[in-house]
Amino acid sequence: MKRITFFVSLCTAVLALAIYLRTLSPDLTWANFSGDGGELITAAMTWGVPHPPGYPTYVLLGHLVGWLPGGTAVYRFNLFSAVCVTGAVGLVTAVNYRFVVGDSSPADGGKLLTTNVTIPAVAAGLTFAFAPLVWGQALVSEVYALNLLCLALFLWALLTARPCWLAGLLLGLSITTHLTSLFMLPLALVGCGRRGWRPMLAGLAVGLLPFLLLPIFAQSDSPVRWGEPDTPHGWWWLVSAQLYRPNLFAIPPALLLTRLTDWATLLPGQFLWLGFLFVALGLAKFRPRNTSHRLPITNYRLPITVLLTIMLYLLYALVYNTPDAVLYTLPVLLLAAMFLGLGLRPLRAWALLLPLALLLLNFRGQDLRQGVMVRPSAAALLQAAPSNALLVSSDGDTTFSLWYFHHVESLRPDVAVVDTNLFAFDWHRRHLAEQHPALFVPDADDLAAFYERNKGVRPLCFAQLTPEDVPAFGLECGE
Repeated sequence: MKRITFFVSLCTAVLALAIYLRTLSPDLTWANFSGDGGELITAAMTWGVPHPPGYPTYVLLGHLVGWLPGGTAVYRFNLFSAVCVTGAVGLVTAVNYRFVVGDSSPADGGKLLTTNVTIPAVAAGLTFAFAPLVWGQALVSEVYALNLLCLALFLWALLTARPCWLAGLLLGLSITTHLTSLFMLPLALVGCGRRGWRPMLAGLAVGLLPFLLLPIFAQSDSPVRWGEPDTPHGWWWLVSAQLYRPNLFAIPPALLLTRLTDWATLLPGQFLWLGFLFVALGLAKFRPRNTSHRLPITNYRLPITVLLTIMLYLLYALVYNTPDAVLYTLPVLLLAAMFLGLGLRPLRAWALLLPLALLLLNFRGQDLRQGVMVRPSAAALLQAAPSNALLVSSDGDTTFSLWYFHHVESLRPDVAVVDTNLFAFDWHRRHLAEQHPALFVPDADDLAAFYERNKGVRPLCFAQLTPEDVPAFGLECGE
């Protein structure tokens, strides 16, 4: 059965990967909320520390990806995202296949590759693959693709009754790729049962160890060094993402109402509405016997915990005041897809209509091959900048993109990039002074003094990228 499960899952994953490669962004883009891509790539290539919580596992794996041959660094990172989501698709298929086999009637007798068993599992994997939010993150450089892979590994280990220490280890790694993975902890505790808590928590502690690498990364000369993780207080400030805590429950009532209205259509549409009815049917049909008698849970406990976990993710995303909050619902789609195959089983071969409809309806909108890229605007801006210019940006996406082209691709090594928002932090001003000893960097947050003292040393220019079909940028330089 293991070989057959692997074969079915591999074929499904390869099909998804083929579609991803056909629609993959070839260069740096801000599409699909990927404005942080330039920062993440630069941090990974230079052993830096990205924005909180530092994403050490992404930096580690990304550093390896960045030095692989072929294409630009950003293309390799986009490809890395596609491979990560592809892995998650294969794992979703594997779990569904295991569940559907366990739910098979005696009439199926050992025919593990029958349409009744295989097609619903494949349909579940491809439905997850072609959900617009999932598909979008497979095409760009961001942390969500790696997080989906780690969470899929965790759910695979938990739902197919692998050792609890392994489930805990994979959950810990998931948390290092995105802190919202903490919401999976109740599911891990229920799935492992009281007897499995100790090994699960021990594995969890080991999985969190990449966070201990952040003080080492902070010793590099990377331009991307958030906080001071080489001190206990600074390490906790970074890892616990204290910078973003004010965003929680900070959404204005008007925006909350708009978000509720928009998401009421957007989220059900990920599985074409009808798909979530089959997810509910799959949860209702789930029994521990579908995987292994070693799964220490009652018939009702796991589905209830899954629903509570989904509600927790949705509530957090709903009240979190950030433009890309909808991406925090990606684990909801992953959890739902794990039980979709059981619900689709009565449809047999007709189950493939669901992912096929998603593919046909979303292909054009997800195709980033000819999408708007950042490179033309960034190249034009850098080319127009005076020699040794001090490029000042007040926009994070602009800063991160300029970091990438300047530090990774070595375009215009004579210029220096300064972000006015980061300038407010003491640690950033210290890092800036270390990188550019010739600049005057005040001890306090005094941009006026910074401008006044340095305008005679280097040309001072205010930069703003505007990626469009025709290269556009803003560059205002003083005397």
